[in-house]
Amino acid sequence: MGAAADDETSEPSARQSSRFGGVGIGLITGVAVIGLILGTQLGWLVFGNSTPGDESVAAGFARDMGEHHAQAVEMSLEVLQTTEDEGVRALATDIASTQGNQQGQMEGWIRTWGLPMARPGDRMDWMDPVDHSMHMVEGAPMAGMANPEQMESLRAADGEAADVLYLQLMTTHHIAGVEMAEAAVDLGVDGEVKRLAAAMVNGQESEIDLMLGMLEERGEQSQEQSGMTVGVAEQGEPMDHDDMGHGEDDSADDTGGHNH
Repeated sequence: MGAAADDETSEPSARQSSRFGGVGIGLITGVAVIGLILGTQLGWLVFGNSTPGDESVAAGFARDMGEHHAQAVEMSLEVLQTTEDEGVRALATDIASTQGNQQGQMEGWIRTWGLPMARPGDRMDWMDPVDHSMHMVEGAPMAGMANPEQMESLRAADGEAADVLYLQLMTTHHIAGVEMAEAAVDLGVDGEVKRLAAAMVNGQESEIDLMLGMLEERGEQSQEQSGMTVGVAEQGEPMDHDDMGHGEDDSADDTGGHNH
């Protein structure tokens, strides 16, 4: 039983190592572990005896944003295996490192609060009454996240095609991530949770602008600008949302921050 269990647990790690390479594995595990340690150790000092409940906004935000971040890290590690573009490489490395660290911090909070990682309800329930239906793709677990077909398209692509698909998927991912972080702040999280959510808004909005510029340089558009879903079998499928945030029409009026 023990030997079989060891084989089963080691097999995914071996496959993951083969796919992403030693540098990718070192990056994601290193920063996530550091974030987890900091989130757990500092959590006792920051939160003390005042801890969020299982159905609180803070707990919901930490759980859902942790899952959201996990896919951003995965997409970034995927494109790092194929890209020959230094700009894309630098961006993907930064996203994987930053979001891996933040993911670890949020998991550390959940542990510090003595809460289970499992949700008491559905994903993004904590955002009610905020509308969280925007940027939803059929089959994706949360707003902004890629569905399995899009993830498979990213794994199958290479060269500039992979770079463009990554930038398009990550732009949508970030826009929804910003909306989630803004909702957490608007719904009353405070202290360290509010600080990290605000940092996510600032950092991801900056990266959205960078990615839109990188797409423009390549003669491409984001899903929001084109109104089309990318990386699916039926190209030309409209995006399932009404908000075209970060599009060309509102860029001239954007003097700082983004409306969602």
